[in-house]
Amino acid sequence: MEVKAKLKNIRISSKKMRLVADAIRGLAVPSVLDKLPIINKKSAPVFEKLVKSAVANVIDRFDGVKEEDLIVKTVLVNKATDLKRWKPAAFGRAHPLRKRGSHVELTLTVKEGVKAIPRDKKQAEVETVDLTKKDKPAEKKTTKKITEKVTEKKKEVKVIKKDKVKEDKK
Repeated sequence: MEVKAKLKNIRISSKKMRLVADAIRGLAVPSVLDKLPIINKKSAPVFEKLVKSAVANVIDRFDGVKEEDLIVKTVLVNKATDLKRWKPAAFGRAHPLRKRGSHVELTLTVKEGVKAIPRDKKQAEVETVDLTKKDKPAEKKTTKKITEKVTEKKKEVKVIKKDKVKEDKK
């Protein structure tokens, strides 16, 4: 069982993000949440938010799983698109400035011996429907009757409008 959480277009370079990603890869979630506030990097609070989001995803999708039972399996940090800007330089020139960004994908898995029961399967078992019985398709006559009623109502509306116009002129 694996659950993923993603963050996209973070305005921190991927090289700096990988320093924190390497520190938390393979650890248990409680130790990760204890370690991240201590790490003195700009990306540490970003990873803390991402880990909490992934834990919430697991708890929402599976029964019988606690925060203590989870392990950070993988942390992928990829390069995002750069914002290209210009920095003024001497003698009227300009130097290029690239504001780098990154995408992060975190995968959590459960420790061995812990059962994770998907909630979707429970709901599917409760809401079983017998698909062997087929309903008869609607006849074309019913649709014609409905359209006739609609056209009659439209005619009545037009008549009412004409009567109101005549009363206003008097």
